[in-house]
Amino acid sequence: MDELKENNITEPVETPDEETVKAVERETNDNENTRTVWRRLGINKYSSIAVTAFLVIAASILFGYCVINIGGIVNMLGNVVSAASPIICGLVIAYVLKPIYNQMEHWLEHKLLKQKRFQAKPEKAENIAKAVSSITVVLVLFLAIAAVVVIVIPELYKSVVGLTSNLPQYIANAKDWLHGVFKNNPKMDEAVMKYFEKLTDSTSDYLNEWAPQISNIFDAVTNGLGSMMGVLYNIGIGLVLAIYILNEKDELTATLRKIGYSVIREKRIGRFHEELKFADKVFSGFVFARFMDSILLASIYTIIGTLLGLPYVGMTSIIIGITNMIPFFGMYIGLIPCFIILFLISPMDAFIFLIVDMVIMQVDANLISPKIIGNSTGLSGFWVLFALILFGGLWGFFGMLIGVPLFAVIYHQFHSIVDARLKKKNMSTELEDYIRDPVIKKRTKEKRLRERKRAEALRNKIKKIKEDRKNGKNTENGSGDT
Repeated sequence: MDELKENNITEPVETPDEETVKAVERETNDNENTRTVWRRLGINKYSSIAVTAFLVIAASILFGYCVINIGGIVNMLGNVVSAASPIICGLVIAYVLKPIYNQMEHWLEHKLLKQKRFQAKPEKAENIAKAVSSITVVLVLFLAIAAVVVIVIPELYKSVVGLTSNLPQYIANAKDWLHGVFKNNPKMDEAVMKYFEKLTDSTSDYLNEWAPQISNIFDAVTNGLGSMMGVLYNIGIGLVLAIYILNEKDELTATLRKIGYSVIREKRIGRFHEELKFADKVFSGFVFARFMDSILLASIYTIIGTLLGLPYVGMTSIIIGITNMIPFFGMYIGLIPCFIILFLISPMDAFIFLIVDMVIMQVDANLISPKIIGNSTGLSGFWVLFALILFGGLWGFFGMLIGVPLFAVIYHQFHSIVDARLKKKNMSTELEDYIRDPVIKKRTKEKRLRERKRAEALRNKIKKIKEDRKNGKNTENGSGDT
């Protein structure tokens, strides 16, 4: 065989004998006759009906089983989620650290490839960039956790405990200040004090409810580390898994894309991939930008509040930073409780805080937020409010955090479906064309054309009458002269 290939001589093809040919022809004829008989008897039709009926019955039985044993299924899903907690934690950590990792990797790899020793071996530059980026994101994560544990939580604990212990004195001082303001108007003083007592009672109940919980958290952290081993295990395994995911993200993405192409049509998998890219862009851009904006806002208020000598700067800056993650309503949600707390301590400081916070809000809304966040979701103000109200009512504070990007993805998908159906009908997909209903626009245009034709016909009729009258007068004058 090798000698034949080297000498460009093709291998001789064995020709089948007559008996083999006749046997193949008989088998083919038998198969064709069988198919013809089955087709005449309607076997294919009835078999497809039978298969469909079997699948419907099986699906009904499975659905009934799931409904009857819903408790067991929920427990089984809970066990699966609990077993997959390290994997879920790793995916979340990888997604959060992905922007930092990508920026570091691209920057360092670009710098290394400029050197001659790495131009011949780009794989080495890529490996070094991945290693340095992995170390960087781990350091960033540990620094963030350390800052929360060392700075944020102790300051919050100190502020809440101090505020709770001194609350009766603060309430008495606030009452004396209000009595002094409304001392010349007893009716107003009575009405204001009525609402003030309701407000202080609710504030006291809220602080008394949360202060023991914060103390319990600190006791668990300091004395009950054994009970936190499960959480620490999930975080540790998740961090290791996140590093692997970040380093092998291209291979993992290619594997998922390969599986998708094997299951779904090429046209649909391309559209699905575009939708995933849009969802990733919206979530990563919006959430990460909101997080950076909140940190910057809390830092600005911490600096200004410290310079002005405002009380409980740490606690109020934490509240402002956390609530700023919520679009539109966030700063107002943080402003109200901080103002009430500071009003109990010092009304003058509360009004200074209000002015400072309003100024920071305007600076953030007009200068900082557009630069950092921009219009990453593509939603108008109405749809942002709609998403906040809907998902906030469904999932509370967490729903308000992720409601806007989640609704942006849903809105984009629905908009894509609408545009695709309009294109099939050869209709415009531009929103401006539907500001006025096209049907009404068409009818209005036809009505104007009819009115224009009627007016033109009337003008022509009047013109003809005038010409006839003029011609008649000329005829009479001509006959008189004659």
